[in-house]
Amino acid sequence: MHQDRFYISYTPTVHEIWIDGKEAHHILHVKRAKPGSKITLFDGKGIEYLANVTEILDDKLKVFIEQTKKVDREPSVDITIAFSIPKGKHSVFLIQKCAELGVKTLIPLHCERSIVDIRHKSTEKTEKWNKVVIEASKQCKRNYLTKIEDVMSFDCLMKTVCDYDLSLIACTDTHTKMLKSVLSEHTSAKKIICLIGPEGGFTRSEIEMAEKSGCIPVSAGHSVLRTETAVVAISSMLLYAYSD
Repeated sequence: MHQDRFYISYTPTVHEIWIDGKEAHHILHVKRAKPGSKITLFDGKGIEYLANVTEILDDKLKVFIEQTKKVDREPSVDITIAFSIPKGKHSVFLIQKCAELGVKTLIPLHCERSIVDIRHKSTEKTEKWNKVVIEASKQCKRNYLTKIEDVMSFDCLMKTVCDYDLSLIACTDTHTKMLKSVLSEHTSAKKIICLIGPEGGFTRSEIEMAEKSGCIPVSAGHSVLRTETAVVAISSMLLYAYSD
């Protein structure tokens, strides 16, 4: 039987806990839970809690945790996407879909041709995006939350790409290999990063720097994609290629 899922930001150490704030409002006023209603909680760290509403007091409720279980629905491959931030609401779409797909980490990337610069308000943006991740995880039944790093410069990111089994940079240069072909040559990779630039693409100097750092230039097809489209397409291709 389907039970509604709600997020708690901590790991309970007792069977009875109080829930307040936004989640309590959703449980009480949207889902209209009553004493005796059963709900599922998750902590974003892989644990699910089957709980029973026992008491309602104003805008908060007490639940009794009947069962605690570790439920891992994560992909078998660890994917990090470093992306140039698209304009407007497109970044919300990008983050929502990556959370639904199971991307482990997102790194907002500031490139030479980046249109959006959030370096001065990175914390504010990250807080907003984390809320998007939580809502997406509730819906798709993920028990882990996609981690969103602080915005990073291209130069700084280059110092970390050696930490991955496979490092990719998406571009449309004529010498670029197709992603499918590259993945077929790296079947044992478990930890992957892919860099996806702004709609104007990475500059030649950025691509050369990435190649020197160990990144393989790849193309997902012959079309020029929007950043958010490229992120979703490439994430999906990586997950499919390395699925069990």
